[in-house]
Amino acid sequence: MLAEKKIQKVIDIVVKNIDIDIDVVDHGAVIVASSMTDHIGKVRPFVKEIVHKGNGVTISHGGYTYTKFLVDRSLIYYLVLEGEGEDINNYCYLIASLFETNLKSLYQKMDKPEMVRREALGQLTEMEFRSMCKEYNIDIVTPICVFVIKANAMQAEDMYNILLKAFPKIQGDILSIIDNSAVMLVKNISEEIDGDDLLQLAAAIEDTILNETSIKPCIGVGTCKNNILYIRESYLEASQAIQVGSIYDANEKIYLYDALILERFLYTVPMETCKEFYEDVATDEFKKILNDEMILTIEKFFENSLNLSETSRQLYIHRNTLVYRLDKIQKVVGLDLRNFHDAVTFKIMMMLERYIQGCCN
Repeated sequence: MLAEKKIQKVIDIVVKNIDIDIDVVDHGAVIVASSMTDHIGKVRPFVKEIVHKGNGVTISHGGYTYTKFLVDRSLIYYLVLEGEGEDINNYCYLIASLFETNLKSLYQKMDKPEMVRREALGQLTEMEFRSMCKEYNIDIVTPICVFVIKANAMQAEDMYNILLKAFPKIQGDILSIIDNSAVMLVKNISEEIDGDDLLQLAAAIEDTILNETSIKPCIGVGTCKNNILYIRESYLEASQAIQVGSIYDANEKIYLYDALILERFLYTVPMETCKEFYEDVATDEFKKILNDEMILTIEKFFENSLNLSETSRQLYIHRNTLVYRLDKIQKVVGLDLRNFHDAVTFKIMMMLERYIQGCCN
């Protein structure tokens, strides 16, 4: 994050003297600094291909020139300029050199938040990370769990400052700013911690930010790891938990990776297969009866383990009214939700519908 602020300052100076548009993209293909502020946070998909294929320092594609530069041995960025040819290549060389010169001393001594950020993003080798842990007296075998906290309506730096009060550095937990809208918490945990404990901690984080800002963040929780060398694995799980969970339940804001087994499985199914299965069942008549009232009824019925009495009580409706609604679904779809097998089939169908809508929107 420090590097990206420094890069932005260099860009601001350059564009005052040269009439040129500049994007700087990180290893994940996200624009982290730009002469056009509305570009920041957007994705440059071609960078993913460059990273994957390991292309050289400078490459032209689709009317743009991409130049790789290093902040130090392992922190890689990509400079993107519109245009191709010798003049653009020279501009790339000069601007990339300016970045490297201005950032040369920035990471002579990396702090812990930046260290875990770069480890989470896969920008350190295991040997480098082990060496840094030793330098900071971090016990490698300490069990950890990664929380990713995102709020598009506020800056990550603001969230970081709020959470720093709740998780001070002296506790051994490490807070790090991942990008403009996300903060990562590497939480030291005990071996006895379970899913309910993680959920309570995530809820406490949510309440802390909500009380300070009136903004409700999304929180992804990775699985617990028995040593700190697995930060990246837990980070990727927490990030995927947000990505997958928000598709299937946009109203919920806390997503545990371990609790999304079926959701993660369906997320891997090809979209065409999902649509084919869904369209076999979801007739026009079915879509017509599946209004907000019916969806609420079904969700409550599933939440209460197909218990008619408890569901009708929570919905404040007569038991016979609930039975009538379930009969209506059975008549249209051919699935009796009072039957476990049919209920599972219907549940998957509803999840596929949300997956299709979430990916198409």
